[in-house]
Amino acid sequence: MDQNNRYDRQIRLPYIDHAGQEKLGRAHVAIVGQGALGTAASSYLARAGVGHILIIDNDIVELSNLQRQTLFDESDVGRSKADAACEHLGKINSDISIASSRERLTEDNAPALLGGADIVIDASDNFEARKIINNCCVPRGIPWIYGGVVQSQGMTMNIVPGGPCFACLMPGETPERGTYPIAGTHGILSTAAPFIAAVQATEAIKIITHSFASSSVRKTLLYVDLWDNVFQEHSIVKLPGCPVCGGKDQHGSR
Repeated sequence: MDQNNRYDRQIRLPYIDHAGQEKLGRAHVAIVGQGALGTAASSYLARAGVGHILIIDNDIVELSNLQRQTLFDESDVGRSKADAACEHLGKINSDISIASSRERLTEDNAPALLGGADIVIDASDNFEARKIINNCCVPRGIPWIYGGVVQSQGMTMNIVPGGPCFACLMPGETPERGTYPIAGTHGILSTAAPFIAAVQATEAIKIITHSFASSSVRKTLLYVDLWDNVFQEHSIVKLPGCPVCGGKDQHGSR
């Protein structure tokens, strides 16, 4: 298809233009999870022309997912989320490469799944996966974008070389599943996830088209509550002696 025509409105943006669009076309993005955050973020990035997208999810589509997981429809119920997402993304943009993995992300397979990415989007729903992403990406200088949503609340933070990592944000033992609120137990507003996913995708586009050091890249943790109209930014500092990023050279070339 005519790429200039497809991305015309995006190329017209002075901070993207043709050079930025070419960078998007060369970029490799891994998205961990295809729930409410992941389906929205992957759709935004596919439409933006990110050339190589890897979808990682070992779950299947359930009827209750359709309230908020925007890529799926009733015909997908019972299917692999990774496979269904790839099919729908391919219909959105047939000119990009979309791959999937139905593996559950672990410390053992994370280097193979995430190590070749230019940026990783966290769209998981648990802290175990986020710890794995952090442990894999930070030492390799791979930027990743944390995101979480429950009820009408959401938060997101860029984890970039030289800055605080997820272990600085949440030091100590990884919270066990069942000890913190998730959509399955506390509910979720269908519009909250696309809001946070849009921020994640936008930050990814900034990092790809410029760099993680760009002045436009968010340096704070963003917290929102769409129901109570709360929008807050919180500065996170590097934790002295952090076991993941403390004292390590994170200034990679990605």
